Amino acid sequence: MKIRILLIDDASFIRDLIKRTLRKYLPQCEIIEAADGRKAQSILGRQPIDLILSDWEMPGLSGEELLQWVRADEKLAVIPFVMISSLGGKEHIMRAVQAGVSDYLGKPFTGEELMQKVQKALIKSGKLNKAASGSPSKGGPFSSLEILSGKSDGMPGSSSLEALTGAAKTKEAPKLKGTALVAWGKIEFRCMIKAISVDEVLLVCKRGTEHPSVFADTTVTLSPGNQASKAISDLQAYVHSISAVEKRPDAEFLNLLMRFDNPTEEQRVLLSSFILENP
Repeated sequence: MKIRILLIDDASFIRDLIKRTLRKYLPQCEIIEAADGRKAQSILGRQPIDLILSDWEMPGLSGEELLQWVRADEKLAVIPFVMISSLGGKEHIMRAVQAGVSDYLGKPFTGEELMQKVQKALIKSGKLNKAASGSPSKGGPFSSLEILSGKSDGMPGSSSLEALTGAAKTKEAPKLKGTALVAWGKIEFRCMIKAISVDEVLLVCKRGTEHPSVFADTTVTLSPGNQASKAISDLQAYVHSISAVEKRPDAEFLNLLMRFDNPTEEQRVLLSSFILENP
């Protein structure tokens, strides 16, 4: 039996990225698309839907207004509704909670984060068997909604990549996601991308005679391992932490955790694509 998912976003490339992830991890789903809230209302009025994934900021009818309309309709009110938005502040999250949102996912996001929300909503509504869900990841950061509501399902999670610096303790080495060129003053050096999130990137670089200290301002250019993705230039960042990869005083490689400093809207869009296409 097909699981019918209504996907609503006015950006076609975001819909394409989400569709690709859904079809990879949930091949039994049928995806119905809408570019705005008005079209979504029309679809909901003529066919059954098992899950709604909606952007917030859309022309005509916003995701918040669509959510309120869905929850006010007796027949539609039980449909799980996951809000996907770049509006990740506490005020917007609480507004969504008050309107009856099932879950909240901030942009940009990884495929694993998306599927955690989708599978959680479908399992809770009885549309997906937990044992057969085939989750792509057992961990990952909680959404802002889960942090505010205190619902964690007993799973460990953190929004920071610092926990990933302990990845060397596992038997399997982490998959590198591309390269980064870091400019610090007049010095430039190339690193490997170990992990990346909305706010920060964890890099591995060879130890040199000079390297930036904690809180040093840098400019970072990210080049993806997936050639289909676009490079992201001139990201302003600062060094959040530095640690040795090997546990010895003559360690040859360093972990650099870089925090992004107010990326532009274009850079946020590119980060979204980068994260989704380089899981």
